[in-house]
Amino acid sequence: MRPLLLSLALLPLACTEADPRPPPTDRFIYPSGIFHRAVAGSTNGVLYVASANFDRCFDQGTVMAVDLDAVGAEGNRLPPIASASAPAQSVLTIPQLNVAEQSRVSIQSYSGELAFWNRPDAAPRLFVTARSDGDFLHYIDVPEPTRLACVGSSSANCAEGALSLSQVPGQQKDLPRAPAPFGVAVDPQGAVWVTHLTAADSPARSRGSKDASYESYVVRLAGDTPAISTSDFLPLSIPDLPRGGSNSVIADERYVFVSGRYDALLPGVSAARRFLLRVLDKQNPGRLVDPGLDLSFAANDARGLAITDLVPGQSRRLYLAVRSPDALLIVNAEGTEATSASPQLTVVGSVPLPNGPTEVRLIKRPSGRDLVLVSCSDAGVVALYDPDVGQVVSQISVGTVQGARGPRPFGLAVQAEANAARVFVSNFGDGRISIIDIPDLTSPQQARLVAYLGARQDEGQSATCQEVQQ
Repeated sequence: MRPLLLSLALLPLACTEADPRPPPTDRFIYPSGIFHRAVAGSTNGVLYVASANFDRCFDQGTVMAVDLDAVGAEGNRLPPIASASAPAQSVLTIPQLNVAEQSRVSIQSYSGELAFWNRPDAAPRLFVTARSDGDFLHYIDVPEPTRLACVGSSSANCAEGALSLSQVPGQQKDLPRAPAPFGVAVDPQGAVWVTHLTAADSPARSRGSKDASYESYVVRLAGDTPAISTSDFLPLSIPDLPRGGSNSVIADERYVFVSGRYDALLPGVSAARRFLLRVLDKQNPGRLVDPGLDLSFAANDARGLAITDLVPGQSRRLYLAVRSPDALLIVNAEGTEATSASPQLTVVGSVPLPNGPTEVRLIKRPSGRDLVLVSCSDAGVVALYDPDVGQVVSQISVGTVQGARGPRPFGLAVQAEANAARVFVSNFGDGRISIIDIPDLTSPQQARLVAYLGARQDEGQSATCQEVQQ
């Protein structure tokens, strides 16, 4: 199994530091966060992809804006979304990305999730976390659908203008800070919310010491102007309840939902309790709610989450991917509207999932409740849960699992089209984007893999660089 987080202090560089090693321009390298954007006049739209450069074979990671109408070569283009009546075809392999220079920028290595903000009064903006040196959040403008511009830098190196979440003016005993930033979301007011996988030790590098103390945060930042202060770090700790890192985040009008990441090395971690979910009230950030989901379902930790309306303005449903045991938790959320000060979340069901559930995304349907997608990294599949049926109705394999060289599906992005949808999946393990079509959203069991986008990262240029041993 290839973990998504390395101990950065133990990472040697795989190649000679004196030699420049620019990231490749023709492929993804450990793709992580992705987002699909529909564009007027375009058939397939644009896919934004962050590459994590996880084995450090190159100097940096990248973000690319991929014009899906332009990928491939003559006779091997991305086809329209398959119709329900069309016979199944062989899976296409489209290695040529054809990404223009203006459509790619550099970021720090070990990128996590990616968020897209369609600003009402300016060009859209991307936010990408990276947990390598500096623990950065990158701000990237999108003045045109396939043109990227680094905020705070005149070059194509977005690390130059990124915010460090570990070097913060006004720290005391190295707190607050957010080591290993990972999850990112934008709320309706334009604030950016960031999680971090590793609890911050105080003082820094005292982790494991009997004298160390720890804190985890969700970080709130302005989306318009990159700036950070100690007041942007909102603690996630509750007395007498488990601590840990944080994984993913959803931020709505009033509440911020944060999933918890188990950390066995923290002192005092209880075997009986886990930090699965915490809810922060933006109107009163000092008020933090742990709904006690772990008392209803004893999972080890949580990963991706998504939320949707059950009865608009009254009740909502939250889906949370958990591990050990691997399952999708179905949670009813009451009192989470903007006018309510009493959120209540209750587990109403659970569904077993293939190994390694990671990210969760929803597909809205013209009729029926939202479909739920879950990337299952260890199993190499995307699971599709239909709440109208009450079970997983399809498991779509995105490649052959062969130890560490399996596909390891991670990020999910959706292109909706009438009563059909196309799903893009970032294969962190093999370096490609898997493309899954659902021809009829009322019959999601018809979902099938139709194409791979990009070249395998274990072939060609990246294969010449020796991977860091883990």
